Amino acid sequence: MKTPFLSLLCWATLLSAASVRAEEPAKPAAPKPAEDLTMIVDLRNSPPDIFQYGTWSGKLAVSKAGLVVQGAKGAQGEGGFGQKLSERIDLSQATYIEVALGVVPGNEVPKVTIALDDIDGTQYTAQINIDQIVPGMPVWLRAKRDDFRLNNTQRGADSLMDWSKIQQWHLQGDWNTKKPLSVAFIALRERR
Repeated sequence: MKTPFLSLLCWATLLSAASVRAEEPAKPAAPKPAEDLTMIVDLRNSPPDIFQYGTWSGKLAVSKAGLVVQGAKGAQGEGGFGQKLSERIDLSQATYIEVALGVVPGNEVPKVTIALDDIDGTQYTAQINIDQIVPGMPVWLRAKRDDFRLNNTQRGADSLMDWSKIQQWHLQGDWNTKKPLSVAFIALRERR
């Protein structure tokens, strides 16, 4: 016959062993599949043949962070820059078009525009709000591809976007705000 102390000791040992098993680290979960991302342009690498227009002409600075639009030197909402691609890209499977940017202190423009041109010059655009970004903190912002709309001033030959034949991209201001735009544009990519 066991003494009560011995019984308590046995129970304590069993509970202790059970708690040790429960605290063992869980097996690592299976790795998540990599997201399907395609870089359209990395602006930290000073890509060639960047063109500028509007109030941004001559107001872009190249930095390690990307291309900085210099609002302090006169860049405002009505301007942009872009690049004609050496090879067309297919964005027909894209769910989002994303832009990485960081707001520089002094920015007063609340939106930026992503514009994409297809092979016949049809341009579709989408705007992204940037007013909630912490100055100096880079972030990826996204626009749903389905939210892009025809730019009525650049209708191309047929006014229909051929997402499988994108030949040019633009990053622009909002064209309605005549105040300083101070933003560092870092990259543009698609997410499927």
